[in-house]
Formats: sequence, C-alpha cells, structure tokens
Amino acid sequence: MLGVCPRVCLSCFFEIGRAGAIHATGMSSVWKKFTKIIRMELLIAAGLLMAAQTVHAHPHVFIDARLDVQFSADGLSGIQVEWLFDAMFGSSLIADYDRNKNGRFDTEEIALIEKQAFSNLVNFNYFTYLINGDRRHDVRQVSDFKASIIGKTVLYAFFIPFTLNWDEIDGTLVIGFFDKTNYCDFQFIADKPFSVSASPDIDIVAKIVANRDGWVRNRAFEELRLQYKKR
Repeated sequence: MLGVCPRVCLSCFFEIGRAGAIHATGMSSVWKKFTKIIRMELLIAAGLLMAAQTVHAHPHVFIDARLDVQFSADGLSGIQVEWLFDAMFGSSLIADYDRNKNGRFDTEEIALIEKQAFSNLVNFNYFTYLINGDRRHDVRQVSDFKASIIGKTVLYAFFIPFTLNWDEIDGTLVIGFFDKTNYCDFQFIADKPFSVSASPDIDIVAKIVANRDGWVRNRAFEELRLQYKKR
C-alpha cells in the first residue's frame, strides 16, 4: 500500500469554520496539491519496486568463458571467445536446434542458432567489454560464429576482430564479460581460462583478477588483465 498520510488527505479538502460548519474552500488548488502528492508517492513506490527487483534478480543462464588473445607484429589483432553453457540451458538449445537429432549441429542448424539465439546480442555488446587504459570499447562486430554440442550442453565460439597498434595500447588491456540485467552469469572456466598468442619478442603478463567494484561500475567480478612489454 502507498500509505498516504490521513492528515494530508483530510486537511487538503476542507477547512472548519468558526461556527463549526464545513466549507469546501479552494477545491481546485487543493485538489491539484493532493494529486501532486499522490503522483509523488506513486513514483516513489515504483522506484522502490524496481530497486527491489534489481536487488533480488538472479541469473538464469550460467556461462563458463575462455579467451585466446591474439597479437600480431603490429599489435592486438583480435580475441577468440568460447562460451560453455550450463547443462539446463544447453539442453534446451539442443532440443530446439538439433532438428535432425543426429547429435551435432549441422551447417544449417548453426546458421539458425546464430540468427535466432546469438545475433541479437549485438544490442548488448555481446556481453563483452574491453578497456584500454581508461577507455572502454564496446563490441559491435564478431565473426566466425560456431556452435557445437559438448556432451549434454552447448559451446559457442566466435571471434572479436579488435585491433590496436602497439603505440595505442595504453599499458593495460582489460577484457570482461558482464550482463547488467543479471540474467546471464559469467565466470572464467577453471581449466585454462585464457591463452595469449604473441610473437616471441613480446613479453605478455596476463592474469585473471577480481574486480571488487563489480556492479557499481557495470563490470564483471572477474576480468582478464594483460600488460605487455616489447623487447
């Protein structure tokens, strides 16, 4: 309930005259004042409801991620991404898209998955962000999408063609996966969560680090951070 104060409700409409008679005074202005109070309480209640829904939201899809960060002689050339879904969501994908029930996704089935269960993620930057120094880069393009059945679940693989020359990389490169709606929960896979492909004359230091600010900064709680040094 909104819980509008009875004192406000009663005093807004009427004034008690000296003789004790009830007079309807200034009804137009008082009514405007009253409806303004009601609108304010409605807005506050709606805000509290939305905040409560956000706080109590919980993931429905769980994804283990793996990265291969690829460097060339000129700098960063792109990132190969793998997402391994939880068994429940993966089994639903298998049921929906393994149309011929042969235990694998054929070319036509993969194209259908990409169209119906992947390409729309461009509106969410593919749940991926890259931070170079203090600049955050959205992911608006991917290529080489593949989907495969692994046991009772599904693996997505795709490539992010993101390029930076060595002189553009500002010391530290950060890569993370984050769904601000909290519908999908990402973590790096326990076994070999990342690899780095680079020429021998480039020293790369990379590690998975905890990000304590997480939701406050619209970032994942785990990120891959890379620092490089050219010999």
